[in-house]
Amino acid sequence: NTVEHLMSALHAYQLTNVLITLGDEVPIMDGSALAFCQQIEDAGIIEQEALTECFAVDQCYGSSDADPETKSIVIEPYDGFRITYRVSYPAPIGTQEWTYEHQSGAHYREELAPARTFGFVQDVEAMHNAGLIPGCRFNNAILLGGGHIVNTVPLRFPNEFVRHKILDIMGDFYLLGQPIRGHIRANMTGHTDNIALVRQLQTVLTAV
Repeated sequence: NTVEHLMSALHAYQLTNVLITLGDEVPIMDGSALAFCQQIEDAGIIEQEALTECFAVDQCYGSSDADPETKSIVIEPYDGFRITYRVSYPAPIGTQEWTYEHQSGAHYREELAPARTFGFVQDVEAMHNAGLIPGCRFNNAILLGGGHIVNTVPLRFPNEFVRHKILDIMGDFYLLGQPIRGHIRANMTGHTDNIALVRQLQTVLTAV
């Protein structure tokens, strides 16, 4: 399932009250969140009278490590919502680091939503054999193998890989249920690592 792409778009447009009807899984579309942005904009957004509280980070949460090869994710105080992410993989990805400063749904649609999911051919084949990611095809993901991109779809950004990881983080942090004021810094994390920090923040919220 690629529910994080849909949740990332919902987070970007600050939607807190939405009904979505799904089949067996969230469609992977083209591997990005771009189609979900378009559907949200086509449907329209209605501002309601109910207030939504913002979670303003007041101290550093999470765990960090000086070793760049170690997974780490922290969130720290910041007057806005910012995500800095670092990836380091073999060629053709290499090391990429980028900071996304969230401004609006339209800004997200231009800078983050087009970034597609990626994976290594051997991993995709193993997941297909296990009955997972049935929607993944050569035209809706960036597939890597043998030190190069094996499908011919051109990259949408030179650093599309790290942008997509930030897209995923936005989807994972939508689970918090509140807008966030803070700066997330992550290195080589996956959904399990991201959601572990979300759960820590949920514990903080319930203790207030």
